[in-house]
Amino acid sequence: MKLAEVWNQMITGATVRPLTHADDDLIYKFQAAHPDYFNHFQDHPVTRNEAIQDVTDVPMNAMPDQKAYLGIFKDDQLVVLVDLIIDYPLPSLVWLGMWLTDKQLTTEQAADYYHSLVATLRAAGAVQLQLSVFMGDRQMKQFWESQQLQPIHTTTVIRGERAANVTIYQDKF
Repeated sequence: MKLAEVWNQMITGATVRPLTHADDDLIYKFQAAHPDYFNHFQDHPVTRNEAIQDVTDVPMNAMPDQKAYLGIFKDDQLVVLVDLIIDYPLPSLVWLGMWLTDKQLTTEQAADYYHSLVATLRAAGAVQLQLSVFMGDRQMKQFWESQQLQPIHTTTVIRGERAANVTIYQDKF
């Protein structure tokens, strides 16, 4: 069973489905509505090509079939964009590469969606999730810490000519 199908059984009041290149316009519009996120690691607004590249991009040493690029829809509107790499960088670990929420979504709604994701990942056999938070992103730091994720270390990521400090957080299930 695919991750989106399992997640749909764990979520209430919304639908999860894979995002594909058929959704390029939607993906770009959604990402472009989050300039603060992209300002942490690039010196320009997200371009359409950068946004749609996320549909298939995988980190080094990951395979395309490890990727789950998903959207949570409420009343046919995209409210959360989720980029997951399964069994990365280690077996039973899930890397959450992107978690972007609609500006209208409350913190409680975002938390409920996250908890349904955790239930889904547990059902799929994962034992932990990791993600990175940019040092200047106080909002996401507060959100993830309120979900009981623990900071495990700080590192620097380099994208093109820019470097950004991030804190890696983990959630052990």
